Amino acid sequence: MKSKLVVVGAILTLMILWWQAQQPAWNSHMQVDIWVMWERLSYWFAHNHSFAGLTGNEILPATLTYLFVPVWLSPAAATNYGNYLPMMMLVNLAILIGHYVIVKQKTILVLSLLFLGPILLFRFDGLVTLFLLLAFLFFEKGGYKMSGWWLGLATGMKVFPVIFLPYLCLILWKQNKIRDMLGLLIFFGEALLLPLLIFLLLGGSLAQVSSALGFHSQKLISIESVPGSLITGWSLLTNGHPPELIPGNGIWAVAGPATFFNKLWMIPIALTYGFVYIRKGLTHKFNWLVPFGFMLIFLVVSKNLNPQYLWWFMALLPFVKPSPVMMGLILVAALLNQLVFPLYYTTFVEDFYRLNQSYWVYYLLILRNVCLLAITYLSVKRLTNE
Repeated sequence: MKSKLVVVGAILTLMILWWQAQQPAWNSHMQVDIWVMWERLSYWFAHNHSFAGLTGNEILPATLTYLFVPVWLSPAAATNYGNYLPMMMLVNLAILIGHYVIVKQKTILVLSLLFLGPILLFRFDGLVTLFLLLAFLFFEKGGYKMSGWWLGLATGMKVFPVIFLPYLCLILWKQNKIRDMLGLLIFFGEALLLPLLIFLLLGGSLAQVSSALGFHSQKLISIESVPGSLITGWSLLTNGHPPELIPGNGIWAVAGPATFFNKLWMIPIALTYGFVYIRKGLTHKFNWLVPFGFMLIFLVVSKNLNPQYLWWFMALLPFVKPSPVMMGLILVAALLNQLVFPLYYTTFVEDFYRLNQSYWVYYLLILRNVCLLAITYLSVKRLTNE
């Protein structure tokens, strides 16, 4: 009976997300990313089926390959954005169903999706986390080569999953499974290279890949990030108004030591790895709390914290058995995240930052970031008790 209720809840949640995605309050901001995807794809079709000459592209080769899926389902999507948009949303909906299929704690997943809102229907982060979950599940079951393969695909779409590679290798090293570790690394490398080769065959170049990687490192400090909200708060205290908004590379940002934050995350991640290394219980076998903790630590010190990035750690929730307090904080953070972007994002940018009004939206963001810091603290505290 309980399982049937969960299935009904999942269906209703997906219906709610789909309905939200059709409403201007949500899709007017969110569909911008799919428009950019379609522009990259339409360039290929308009230039004799080649990516040669494509400039200003921030999408990595593995993701560019994924952009073709809606066209395979509906050829008209290649030349018609009105057709491409719903087809890509359907693909992303199917990816969320894929998450539902592979997790055991389905209620946690359904609640997470409901509170986060429809943003994953407009982003490819759901596919990244699906690959990541498959990598960890295969690793748990001893499928180390396939684990490396899925982790390589995830890293090829978004660079951040590479921070989990040393943890998997550390476990195998301590278990004296050197051959398995080499197999994992070889398949990881192959999964990185395959989309790159496909991209080159489609007319792309290594210079374009380098440019796409550099695009993100050149971003300034986004207004949604923890550092960005602190810089804004300092400006309010010292100047009586928010700092000047700086547009660029797909985000709204504030001035600050962006280059410093490009490397800052390495320090807490390295310290956490040191702790994991000396705690035998964390390397005796795979522990879901370790990547969960790594993900949170990485996000709270990063200079960019786009709304969909919350899913990077929320996707792991069904496997870490969160306490009621942690789960409550996560759902609150997800709901606040949805309120700031997209529902009141125009107010946030135009009224708060430009007119020094509507402070309440900034307070919502601060509360969300405080929740994220509290969740990170609880995660690290639980990790130290393992």
